[in-house]
Amino acid sequence: MDIRCSKIAALAASVILVSVTAEARDWHVAPGGVDGGAGTIGDPLATIAHAVSRAAAGDAILLERGGTYFADDLAAGSGLSVAAYGNGVRPIVTGSVRVNLAGTWGANPAVRTGTVAQRVVACYVNGRFVRLARWPNIADGFLRVDNDDNPNRIVDAELASRPGAAPGRWSGAWVRWRRWSWWWETRPITQHSPVNTLDLDPAGAFSDPFSDPGSGYFIDNDLDELDAPGEWHWQAGVLYLYPPSWADPATMKVDVVTTTSTDLLVDHGTEPVGVRTSGTSFRDIHFSRYYGTALAINRPATIEDCTFSELESTAVLYTWDSQPFTIRRSVFSDIRNIAIRGWADLADPPGSLIERNLFIRIGSEPGYGGWGSWHAAGIILGQATAAVVRLNRFVDTGYAGIILGSDGQTVENNVFVRAMGTLNDGAAVYTNCNASIIRGNIILDTIGDLEYSHPWWPMGHGIWPEFLSEFHDTVITDNTLYGNNGHGIFLPNNFDCTISGNVIVDSRRAALGLYVDADPNQNHVITGNTLVSTEPTRRIDRPENLSHWWLPPYTEPIPVALEYDAPADYGSMSHTTFVAPAALAGVIRKEPAGTLFSTLGAWTADAPWASATGSLISRSNAILLFNDTEAAAVMTVPSGTWTRPDGSAVGPTVTLQPWRSAVLVTANVAPPAPPYFAASGINWRAETPVESYLGDDGSIFSDGFESGDLLAWAVPGQ
Repeated sequence: MDIRCSKIAALAASVILVSVTAEARDWHVAPGGVDGGAGTIGDPLATIAHAVSRAAAGDAILLERGGTYFADDLAAGSGLSVAAYGNGVRPIVTGSVRVNLAGTWGANPAVRTGTVAQRVVACYVNGRFVRLARWPNIADGFLRVDNDDNPNRIVDAELASRPGAAPGRWSGAWVRWRRWSWWWETRPITQHSPVNTLDLDPAGAFSDPFSDPGSGYFIDNDLDELDAPGEWHWQAGVLYLYPPSWADPATMKVDVVTTTSTDLLVDHGTEPVGVRTSGTSFRDIHFSRYYGTALAINRPATIEDCTFSELESTAVLYTWDSQPFTIRRSVFSDIRNIAIRGWADLADPPGSLIERNLFIRIGSEPGYGGWGSWHAAGIILGQATAAVVRLNRFVDTGYAGIILGSDGQTVENNVFVRAMGTLNDGAAVYTNCNASIIRGNIILDTIGDLEYSHPWWPMGHGIWPEFLSEFHDTVITDNTLYGNNGHGIFLPNNFDCTISGNVIVDSRRAALGLYVDADPNQNHVITGNTLVSTEPTRRIDRPENLSHWWLPPYTEPIPVALEYDAPADYGSMSHTTFVAPAALAGVIRKEPAGTLFSTLGAWTADAPWASATGSLISRSNAILLFNDTEAAAVMTVPSGTWTRPDGSAVGPTVTLQPWRSAVLVTANVAPPAPPYFAASGINWRAETPVESYLGDDGSIFSDGFESGDLLAWAVPGQ
């Protein structure tokens, strides 16, 4: 081809490109719009569905801020973008509708009624979630199972104490049962007879056959239980609502999520989806009130500056062909089950990124987070290719903050607060895979809830690579952990891992736990860690149901800096700083005999893999300072006499690099409060410590929620 021809070809290509670009257009949607209009800002459309039907790849669908838009089971085409325009709060995309409750219930005139043709699965009054009518009422807690080893039957003498209890009363109702320590189930009652026995639909049972006396449950989906303000029930086309004490029945706004499905007990993999997309990007959109998944993405997509709130199951589902995807600067609030989850093709390109988001109250409503294992979590990366999760905040997750399910993923520079709040036997960061990189995270007050579990033992760990397969090559470095209701880092039956530079303080059992299964040769490199036990503890105090079920009664072990199972060869462990108050009987514990060591010499003589090189033991009381910001921080040392654990002096301030921490010690009693000192100044033990994510500029407080984002909002046409 000569030069002239090549120039002509280039010109033709540029003309085609300009032509395609020129054809891309914006489709405006507004509450006052009309479908069939031009879709311009002056002549907007009324519905997202109509805009999707007219849009082509490369087009943008723009939703007017301050508006609310219904979208359910909507499939958006490939290559679109969805964003906001105008002024006000983010436009809301919802699966809920507003209902009018003008009637009253003959059995109780305080209860308002109204016609809703489809089955109601969630109800909101003035923008606030209200629960399905239940027994016992929420203020009275849970019932307890008496029988053992039958996953399809509940026997409980307390059932007879309900006024009017008789065989058959609860046939057709549901139980929400914490059948085992790490999962809930929602199960239909197929038969209630005799009065103390509930037989459950076996099709709803999770595969593990366990059950145990003492496990908690409650009964709902029964009109007879509608007896307290703030409860509701739907039956035969009628919604019954007992107005909450904080709502005026004459002016309250009632919004409901409905379904046409007869299978009400949605579970991930089968649940309905509000909006399905193929390579569509979303920015400045607020998804709220869906029964199943709010947004499912297929093909690579970007989700930025969005809000996801009040969802009955999942906020974002990534599917088989979705990689690489990006989810950033978004707020996930009051998600009943999981904020982000998925299962993607590992042959897809790497590069998926989840960063600078806020996850708050995820899976934290007991009994509402799905059933079976791997539920009620912030993020479940069931399968993803080298995904990175960084600079996020997780506050109050029912189970884990993050679960990793495939090799080679990275979790770095996140803050986790009160993970494991409604379930036990897990961790803030929980992995079922190889070659994970877990670094620079700050993990605070992992709980491991046992209040309504059957009698178990506390396993609210900070970081836990699972033991069920011979997982290997995990890197856990430079993390800071405080107040874990189990181990700080729990490393059972893992191989060839690197555990370095971690600071772990005030764990219930041990800062670091090492255990063997079949193969005693684990070949880890464990170096440069600071392991601290405290007395008295400053962990969060919670009601518990404790016992080793095979060896009652439960005996609380003293907290130690290190606990290991013997005989085993864990590889190498050196340059360790151990801190333990003199009031504790030991610093290191060897199992299964429970042998305690208080000197490096005694420990290293017992454990050939252990080295005194660079290691020290300080029999002192400790405090923790950490930097939860992205800039170096100069932190004031609290009043008192403090040194480094090695005895070196400390000045009036300590400088900490981002995502790093320091332990200071004293021979005196450590102050009972605050439990730790954060460079950000955030009180991480507050009920709602933050409402924002970390901004791109590294600022501590950024505009995560827009003003009014989560207030009650109007539904189209109402």
